Amino acid sequence: MSKTYLILSGKGGVGKSTTAVSLAAAFSERGLSCAIMDGDVGLRCADLMLNMQDKIVYDFMDLCEGDCSLEDALYDVPWMGPGRVSLLATSQMLRASQVRPKDVKKITEEMKKHFGAVIIDGPAGIGRNLKVLIDASDECIMVATPDDISLRDAEKAGELLREHEKDHAWLVLNRLDPYLVRSGVISAPKDISTALDMPLLGVIPDSPEIYPAMLRRCCAYYSGDRKVKKAYDQTVSRLLGADIQFRDIKMSPVIRFFSRWRGERE
Repeated sequence: MSKTYLILSGKGGVGKSTTAVSLAAAFSERGLSCAIMDGDVGLRCADLMLNMQDKIVYDFMDLCEGDCSLEDALYDVPWMGPGRVSLLATSQMLRASQVRPKDVKKITEEMKKHFGAVIIDGPAGIGRNLKVLIDASDECIMVATPDDISLRDAEKAGELLREHEKDHAWLVLNRLDPYLVRSGVISAPKDISTALDMPLLGVIPDSPEIYPAMLRRCCAYYSGDRKVKKAYDQTVSRLLGADIQFRDIKMSPVIRFFSRWRGERE
């Protein structure tokens, strides 16, 4: 049965929209048709990431106002393969206070009838717009980078999810550099997952290929980095129930020894 996946983050700039689009690509590669709904009201970007900015005529607001049908407002992303990924863009003029929960729920439920998966690219932060989208989603996926600022904001957003009875929120760690884990600069993914009390769904490695791909209007999944593509494929596999273990990344024993020795000296 089709599900609605809300992609959210505690702060901006952590790769939330990149993750949303790449997960849609990974779903489509498995033969599941996928719809992306841009839920970042007034600050849409999914159309740019998909190189669809010149194609949009009708958007979410037009659909809510009855000025078009769902079929009119959905735009096929041809470079991902005909009929595989479609986009419902949000309005640049709409305000969060104008979004009616009943409209979001009605639209997402209708989209689930036509697609194997519906991905909502939510806004960053914990504003009203996010609260509306939470209630219309079946699963929530928190995207964070493994730094203190992002993780603290992710923890705050996680509290909001629990207030809305979304106790089971997944965690995707983006831009992870294994060297920084081994050198003790950042914590291991499993430790971060435990600290946030969110089950780990995916670990996306940092890659110099992603930013140039974005400038070409190409998502991270198709950036050419095989490790990144594999990480997104495994993330979707876990969403669909596969038991795929994570590679264990730990601090170097030598660094751990000297860190402990330095602590004892101090």
